[in-house]
Amino acid sequence: MNFSGLSLDQAPPISAPMRFFLTAPLFGIIAAVMLFFVDAEMVMNRYSSEAVVFVHIITLGLFSMVMLGALQQMLPVLAGVSLPKALYVAGSSHIALVLGLLAFIYGFIFADATVKFVAMFLLGLAFLILLTAISSALLRVKNFNATVRSISVSTIFATLVVLLGVHLLASHATNTLSEFHLRFVDVHAVLALFGFAGLLIIGVSFQVLPMFYVAPRFKSFCKKYVLWLIVSGLLSWSLFYALYPPAVLVGKVVIVLFFSAFGVTVLKKLKERRRPVKDVTIWYWKTAAISLVVGLGVWVVNDFLATDLIPFVALFIGGGFILSLITGMLYKIVPFLVWFHLNAMGYMQMPTMKEMLSERVMKLQYFMYLLALIGGGGSYLFSPLLDLAALALLCSFILLEYNLLQAVRVYWQTKKRAPDFAMPDALEV
Repeated sequence: MNFSGLSLDQAPPISAPMRFFLTAPLFGIIAAVMLFFVDAEMVMNRYSSEAVVFVHIITLGLFSMVMLGALQQMLPVLAGVSLPKALYVAGSSHIALVLGLLAFIYGFIFADATVKFVAMFLLGLAFLILLTAISSALLRVKNFNATVRSISVSTIFATLVVLLGVHLLASHATNTLSEFHLRFVDVHAVLALFGFAGLLIIGVSFQVLPMFYVAPRFKSFCKKYVLWLIVSGLLSWSLFYALYPPAVLVGKVVIVLFFSAFGVTVLKKLKERRRPVKDVTIWYWKTAAISLVVGLGVWVVNDFLATDLIPFVALFIGGGFILSLITGMLYKIVPFLVWFHLNAMGYMQMPTMKEMLSERVMKLQYFMYLLALIGGGGSYLFSPLLDLAALALLCSFILLEYNLLQAVRVYWQTKKRAPDFAMPDALEV
């Protein structure tokens, strides 16, 4: 691995990000179980209550949980600034996010307006705490590189997404849906997928691919201009969609063009990596890149068809691109955190990062995930496949949680013995 450009001495205690990483697969399990009790038609109707609940279990309980946990670790390491009161921020926001999402699920399933208000408050509080802490740290960054710029812009989009989400949830709680409600829903979704998650992934990949996979660095053009080109596409798409939908294709072309270019570039970088060793996480990156390009193609084609293919766009970009990528990154980040924090406390004799996880379980989990992805898409044509997809997804998340816990187990077992070297400045756990 290549650690050049990292500020490892600024890292927060391991418990800050780890609680988010270990919680995420549990919500994935909840989402998979839910699929056993709903019809494929309801899930494919993106405006149904069932679809709203399922999508937010995945996006809030899984995507946001991992990404917000990763940001708490990456900002100190990549940008050299620590989050203020890291443990308090992590603990309070994590509790608010978990309870808020559980209230969201209950409120929509049982149509309870009061609980929806509780969910709105708790989810808003969770993001307020985290985004305020992240913004505070970003204001103190001295080396504003491409990764930090992407994180900063994705944080702004995250704030917009949260404000729209609070408005939409309040509308549901008060049962006062305006004539623009569905437009706000679509803007909320696009900014979340591309503005928050997409830009964050692009920025982090500038560091992660060279660091973990010894891949060639991204070209200067990618780091300097692609971010702003995508931002211009997102803003123009949002404005046209809200005010003049016939012109929405202008922004969409820009978004599709540069995100597709990113997907192709990732595949190229992985092929050119200087140490092409076998690694299951490479499968996740390749699946993510291919799914991104396919999903973007479906998004463009959808404008010219009578059939609504947006559920497929969500499947490929959410389930194929984002879920695949964050799963692969969890398999890299969690063992790295265990190794790094133990090393910082003076432990030298411990399993390597690769030895902390079972490669056999990783492979099985990947194939279960792939089966779920294929089954989910196929259920649109043959609804009984949804149960197969649900079972595969359930197995996938159980295996993911199991493997992550194995790395944590290494951490606690190693800490039971005395360190190999005295480290007076060891990180607080």
